[in-house]
Amino acid sequence: MDQIHISVIMTVKNGSKYLESSLLSVFSQTYPAKEVVVVNDGSDDDTWEVLKRLRHTAPIQVQLVNTQGVGRSQALNLAVSHARYPWLANIDADDKWLPEKLSQQVATVSLFPDVELVVTASQIVYGEGEGEGEPILRGGFSVTPMGCDSFYVHNPINHSSILFSRRFFDQVGGYDETLFRQVDIDLWVRALSQGFIFYRVDLPLTIKRLHDEQSFEVGNRLGYTYNSLKVSLRKLRQLKAPFYYFPIAFVKFFYNNIPRSIRRRLKRVGL
Repeated sequence: MDQIHISVIMTVKNGSKYLESSLLSVFSQTYPAKEVVVVNDGSDDDTWEVLKRLRHTAPIQVQLVNTQGVGRSQALNLAVSHARYPWLANIDADDKWLPEKLSQQVATVSLFPDVELVVTASQIVYGEGEGEGEPILRGGFSVTPMGCDSFYVHNPINHSSILFSRRFFDQVGGYDETLFRQVDIDLWVRALSQGFIFYRVDLPLTIKRLHDEQSFEVGNRLGYTYNSLKVSLRKLRQLKAPFYYFPIAFVKFFYNNIPRSIRRRLKRVGL
């Protein structure tokens, strides 16, 4: 198989706190990407200055795109439009990759010629924690196909873990610019509805960071979780899920409105 050339894309708004950690994890990959495209979506902190500083010392090319604030979906599509290579990997500005992340995904693409999107298992850290986190997906040294039934209860894909082909992106239609939240779930559902199968590397090679500065924590959490409920119900209808999955969406709605500190304690006891 020909060598796989990867563009990494990132969108950021007022994300300077964790931005350097995120980009350094991209620069440290054992299988290096060809470039990073960062869309600074109307930041009014020092994000732009951090980006310019990191660009000067980066081991790969870094494209910087500045906007006045176009929103998440449009910023993601803008990043893809500036990317020059046939494979793309997204990383959020507060997340991180372990060094083998891209190499394991490239190996998966080599093993499965029909693959268009590969994700990895993930772990969660809170705030500035850098150590072992809570696995989002557990698994051994294997690759697992993911069909519609993997998405009935929750969204099993960390957006920062994806590697996808430009062909996949163009066929599905990109990110829906009428949406402002949970734009990734919408993309997965449209892809699944078109018959795409995702592959997951069952190693926690992506780190998902949860912190108090995230929009769903500092803003109207009830509004965010209500929107999540609507997205979940629409997803279940589009994927033609069995009827008994619909009440689970309402249970999750109430659970997600519990304060994070209590949710973390519940997770520790297995709830």
